[in-house]
Amino acid sequence: MCSYNAPNFLFPPLELMYLAAQARQVEGVEVRLSDCIAERLTPAAALSLARAWQPDVVLAIAAIEYFDSDVEFLAGLKRELPAALVGCFGHLPSNFQRETLKATGADFLLAGEPDLSFRRLLEALAAGRPPAGAGIATMAGGVFTPAEYQRIESLDELPFADQSVIDHSLYGEPFYGHPYTTFLSSRGCPFSCTYCVKTFGRKFVQESAARVVAEVEAAVRDHGIRCFRFMDDTFTASRRRVLDICEGLKQIEGITWSCLSRPNTIDGEVAAALREAGCHRVYLGIESGSQQVLDYLGRGYRLERVMKNLREVRDSGLEMVGWFIVSSPVEERDDFEQSLALARELKFEFVAVSTLVPYPCTPLFEREKDNIDFSLLPYSCEFRSQPPASRESEFYRRYCLSPAYIAGKMGHLARHPRETIRASADFMRYVVSSRRDPNRKDLL
Repeated sequence: MCSYNAPNFLFPPLELMYLAAQARQVEGVEVRLSDCIAERLTPAAALSLARAWQPDVVLAIAAIEYFDSDVEFLAGLKRELPAALVGCFGHLPSNFQRETLKATGADFLLAGEPDLSFRRLLEALAAGRPPAGAGIATMAGGVFTPAEYQRIESLDELPFADQSVIDHSLYGEPFYGHPYTTFLSSRGCPFSCTYCVKTFGRKFVQESAARVVAEVEAAVRDHGIRCFRFMDDTFTASRRRVLDICEGLKQIEGITWSCLSRPNTIDGEVAAALREAGCHRVYLGIESGSQQVLDYLGRGYRLERVMKNLREVRDSGLEMVGWFIVSSPVEERDDFEQSLALARELKFEFVAVSTLVPYPCTPLFEREKDNIDFSLLPYSCEFRSQPPASRESEFYRRYCLSPAYIAGKMGHLARHPRETIRASADFMRYVVSSRRDPNRKDLL
């Protein structure tokens, strides 16, 4: 998704890297990983690579926004490799198992967290048994066998994501160095936002602080990685744990990293600890400057109570990126203006703005289903009635093209001239395209 929606961001396929690590635990298994997006392979080239490899088992992650394309590719993969077992995993496959298996022709899919299910599948195949077991849905001879959604109770017992299977120079985020990677120190999200696809569910499972530090140390030692991002839904969800992690990361010299947070889980003390431990940038899910919209989205806090936190983060010296959601069905013009005013008050170095989408199998989807047009194949999911999507590009134009914002970017231009010019060109391309087609989303 990131390669299409954000030209300046590309993250390693962390889910597949975890599965590569699981596969290496099974005797006799050889692992190869192709990130076709990072390697800029066309579907035809990817199928050609698969033919050359002649694998026994193929596993791919299926996206949401591009589910049609992934289904088409998986079907092609199965045709090209009829003797191989082909499978997939992801949010939509987990929740639409029969439909996914039928549409792709795949042999299996992994429901929920795929790590242990994938290992069980490989162990069964190594022992000469058919793929079956907890978390494994199959379609064999027209007979569908469903699988229960899997959750993992202890992350400390999982192997580290396999960093050896990717080329770290291919990945990164704006104004960061290379080599670059990502880590995931917790799974699940304990908060009640109604719109978010909780990849791992509501149950919050964390790695111990010592293990988080150990994984970073291993990546630095074995792969020379000093630039990275924690992909946790909310890295700061547990105050004590994040302070302990920062205490450990302080001992690793020369690292630069970023993380995701929310306004009611971070304050000046946490921000200072993050910065002292090498954190350079924090991504904050602001979503809206309107309490009415925040309540509609189920954010679970009062805006006036978290403004002190946000101002303390602003004063900490951390670079702040604000995420905003526009065009909620309840958003009036004044709500939109409040969001823009909040962004300007906090002087975010960058903003990321998206139009609200009622993703399937979320509380928002269930609540608004009478106002949603949904189709799995071809994939489509959108409100029948909501404020115009053009508010997304309007937010960008009015925030990023303001004299104050442009003046603030002069420092970035001096430090990163090439990347600043490229990012500016991408932004202007988006602005021009969005004016021509306000509903187009694939350039941002």
